[in-house]
Amino acid sequence: MRAPIAFVGSEVTRRVSQLGALARFFLDALGSFGTLPRAGRRVARHVLVNQIWFTALQAVPLVIVLSGLLSFLVISQAVRELGRFGATEIIGTLMVVAIVRELGPLLTALAVAGRSGTAIAAELATNKVMGEVDALEGMGIDPLHYLVLPRLGAAVVSVFCLIVLFDGVAIAAGLIAATANGMSTDRYFDVVLRSLAFGDAGVSIGKGLAFGAIIGTLPAFHGLRVGRAPTDVPIAAGRAVVGSIVAIFLCSALFVAVFS
Repeated sequence: MRAPIAFVGSEVTRRVSQLGALARFFLDALGSFGTLPRAGRRVARHVLVNQIWFTALQAVPLVIVLSGLLSFLVISQAVRELGRFGATEIIGTLMVVAIVRELGPLLTALAVAGRSGTAIAAELATNKVMGEVDALEGMGIDPLHYLVLPRLGAAVVSVFCLIVLFDGVAIAAGLIAATANGMSTDRYFDVVLRSLAFGDAGVSIGKGLAFGAIIGTLPAFHGLRVGRAPTDVPIAAGRAVVGSIVAIFLCSALFVAVFS
């Protein structure tokens, strides 16, 4: 009887300890911005720009395809089914609640986590295995300045911008779907804009910032915690992606509980 209880207790203790280490890592990364030396800002800015290029700009086609197909399919079915009952005004609520507030930020964050989160974890884990992180520390350079902070900032900026892009493409694709199924353009924009409130944009922005922080922190955390074995690199990448996905869903549920 004691063995299962002891196992559960040790597992809970380990998870709580890991969450505490993750929280300290995130706060240290944010705090490193204030200690970034003037001479190193140019290097950090260069890394930031490269990360935004990879995380945001190169992911634009993927986000456009996901947003366009999702919105076109959902609105096409909604116009057909709701049109039978004369309830097309619900389409605005469906677009705002289901796509702009929920699926847009969620799918964007999952796409970035699967694409860029894996790359961040694998890159930093490789740096750790190859001894490059120890070399930075040996030269008196804080790895947080050049390895973590630019990637964290790039993830927040990229996810936020991609969510805005997702929502814009979703509204445009919804218009195409609605007009293709017999709904007028004026009617479509009337029901969508009537359902869209300032709070919806605020929730979407808040999710973008939170999801970006998750994607910028968790992969870097797992990537820098590896040992010396090369086999630790794919393990860190897998843990980073799984942890990011779980954290994104939990964060999304928290937003629903707080703002609904």
